[in-house]
Amino acid sequence: MENKKIIFGGLFFVIIIILIISFLFIKKNNNESITIEQNPKKETEGNFIPYDLPENASKITGLACENNNKRAFAVMYSGDKTARQYFSSLSLADFVLEMPHRPMHGQPRLMGVFQCNTPEIVGPMRSGRTDHISVAGSLDAIYVPWGGSSVGKALLEKRVINHIDCNGEVAPGGGSACFRRSGPMSTLESASSSIPELIKVAEKVGYRKESQTKGFEHQGDLSLEKRPNYSRVRVKFENPSDVEYLYDKQTNSYLRFFGGKEDIDYETKKQYAPKNLITIVTKKDAWLTDTDYVRQGLQDPWDGIDAEHRENDNGQYPNMQLGDPWFDTKFEGPAEFFFNGQHIEGTWKREKGLENPFKFFDEKGIEVHFVPGQIWMHVLEHSRTVSFEDEKEYQERIEDETENVSATPANSQEL
Repeated sequence: MENKKIIFGGLFFVIIIILIISFLFIKKNNNESITIEQNPKKETEGNFIPYDLPENASKITGLACENNNKRAFAVMYSGDKTARQYFSSLSLADFVLEMPHRPMHGQPRLMGVFQCNTPEIVGPMRSGRTDHISVAGSLDAIYVPWGGSSVGKALLEKRVINHIDCNGEVAPGGGSACFRRSGPMSTLESASSSIPELIKVAEKVGYRKESQTKGFEHQGDLSLEKRPNYSRVRVKFENPSDVEYLYDKQTNSYLRFFGGKEDIDYETKKQYAPKNLITIVTKKDAWLTDTDYVRQGLQDPWDGIDAEHRENDNGQYPNMQLGDPWFDTKFEGPAEFFFNGQHIEGTWKREKGLENPFKFFDEKGIEVHFVPGQIWMHVLEHSRTVSFEDEKEYQERIEDETENVSATPANSQEL
C-alpha cells in the first residue's frame, strides 16, 4: 500500500512538472507571437495618421484613381511671367516640379505629371532640361517637352527615356497632339497639348502602358480640430518669382500666391492648392565646355553635340544636383516638407538610376508619409531660401508691427 502511495505521488509530481513545463512553453509562444504582432513598424514609429489606401489608389497621390495603373505624362510648362496667367490644367496634375531653368536667373520652369486626370488642354509648354528628364524618370512618366537644351536633346537621342517631343526635334514628335491655341495668347505662350491625344501617340509608338512607379508613402489627413489655424510658407526663387502658400484649415491644403497675387489655373479657374509641399535646396551647376566630366567619372554632356551648339550653349543651361544617373555626384541632401499645416525638416535621397524614385525622410530618418493629394516639389539653388511661419510667430509679428506703428511719431515722415 505504501509503495502504491509512493508511485502515485511520483506520478502526480511528474504530471505537475509536465503541466508546468507545458504552461511555460505555451506562455512563451504566446508572448513571442505578441511580440511579433506588436513589433513597431514604420507607421508606428512615425505616429502616422491611419489611412485606408483605396485598392485603386494612385501611388503618387494616394487618391482613388481609375488610371492608377496607367503611365503618367510629364508635361513641360513655360516659366515666363507672361505665360503663367495662361497656365492650363496644372491644378489637375498629380505632381508638379518647379525649378530654375537658366543659370543667369532664378525664373522657375514647371513640369506637371498627369496620371489620374487626363485634361484636354495642358500648357503653355516650353522646352525641358536634363533634370526634368531625371525627375520624370523617377515617376516612370513619359516625358513631353516642347524642345529642349542641346544636352537634354542629346539624352533623348540616346533613348534614355520614353518621350514625345512636341517640337518635333527628337522623334517621336507629337503631331496633332501638339498645337498652338488661338485667343489672347502670343505665339510663344500658345504652345499646348492634350493628354488624351498624347495617350494615342504613346500607343502608336508602342510605349509600355502600365505604370511601374513606386510613388510615395501616404498617411491620413489631420482631423479638422487638430489642424492649425494658420501657417505660411515662402519659397524664394527670384523676384518677381517669389511664391507664397497660405495654409487653408478647412481643406488641409496650401493656397498658392505668385508675385503677391492668387495663382489661378486659366482652364479650371481654381487657385492652385496642393496638399503637400517639398522644398529642396541643392547645388546648381552650368554646362561648361572646358570641364572634363569624364575624368570625374561622369558621362560627357557634350557627347553627340556639334561644335556650334557647344559654343552657343556653353554656360547657358543648369544642372541641378538631384541624383541623375549621368552627370551628378550628389544623391542626397537637405529637404523640408509641409503638410497638415506642419513643417518637417529632413532629407532627400535617391539611388543612382533613372527608374529609382526619390525617397524623403524626416530628421529621425523615418520615411515621410504624405497626405493624399497633389504634391508640389520646389528645387532651389543654395543662394535661395525657404521660410515657414506658424500661428505663434504670426501673432508675435503682428504685435511687433502694431507696437512699431504706435511708437512712430506722427511727424516721423518729416524727420
